[in-house]
Amino acid sequence: MSQKEIARALDQLGKDVRALKEEFLSFREERGGFSELRGMFRRRGMDLFRQNPTQHLFFPPAFPPEEKQKFYELFKKYSFRLFLREILIRRGRFRISEVVRFSTPETGKKYLQFLMEMGVAEPAGGFQYRLSQDPPASLGPTLEWFMAEVLRQEFACPALYGLRCRGGRHGGDYDVVALMEGWLLYMEVKSSPPKNIEGAEIQSFLDRVKDFLPHLALFFVDTELRLKDKIVPFFETELFALGLRDNGNPPSVQKIGDEIFFAPPRIYILGSKRSIVKNMATCFRHYFSAPLPDRGGNAFAELLRG
Repeated sequence: MSQKEIARALDQLGKDVRALKEEFLSFREERGGFSELRGMFRRRGMDLFRQNPTQHLFFPPAFPPEEKQKFYELFKKYSFRLFLREILIRRGRFRISEVVRFSTPETGKKYLQFLMEMGVAEPAGGFQYRLSQDPPASLGPTLEWFMAEVLRQEFACPALYGLRCRGGRHGGDYDVVALMEGWLLYMEVKSSPPKNIEGAEIQSFLDRVKDFLPHLALFFVDTELRLKDKIVPFFETELFALGLRDNGNPPSVQKIGDEIFFAPPRIYILGSKRSIVKNMATCFRHYFSAPLPDRGGNAFAELLRG
């Protein structure tokens, strides 16, 4: 066989491999429900052009699956997430003593050792350390990835994160969307503490709900602080402005768990106190215990179209 024939055979082999890969990915997405999620955007007149971005995550895109799973399990710990936030605040070199404000030095050393074993952090001399790659601007994108993973791994829901689409009246950014027993779930993910969240952000969230019309929506704040003091009153005010009333008064937001709240018609407000997974499970139990006609649907659409 001549070199030209070998080159042609290799080129064809490459094309066949790419075709098989595309077919496999398409089959996997069909089985996983991801095509149905994208179809939900199309049926709402939205053009989805970005999903599951990897360039702003705390770990590199080529992270091996087993290492990514270890990171996922550790990321469930609130103290680890705060540890990572403190590292990102410094935007460069850091000492352990500077990034363990919310955990013990011993815990901080374990977290740092984990990051170095994963190849994410490295010594920088003089008892200082640094990240091995350019750090992301914030932990927000990684938190969105994590919440989508929670939906996939803990609740068997096809989920996408970091979505961008065209065609919405109120912007096209959606942090996390998922398919749950045929129902559409939308989740807003906030990595900032409650003191940094203002009413305009609640309004923007409700505007996206009006565009997307999910069957249930979650507003998640990664904090163990109280949500009732500031976040819940914001929701009562904004829902009242949309026309929701409770005997003429702002709608009453119901507490259904420790820093977990239900706002009519199908909105859940939750923090990360104790366990993100358990808090989400509380929301889902509450949702699926409601009578079928009350699960989002037409009532949600009519109340929020505005």
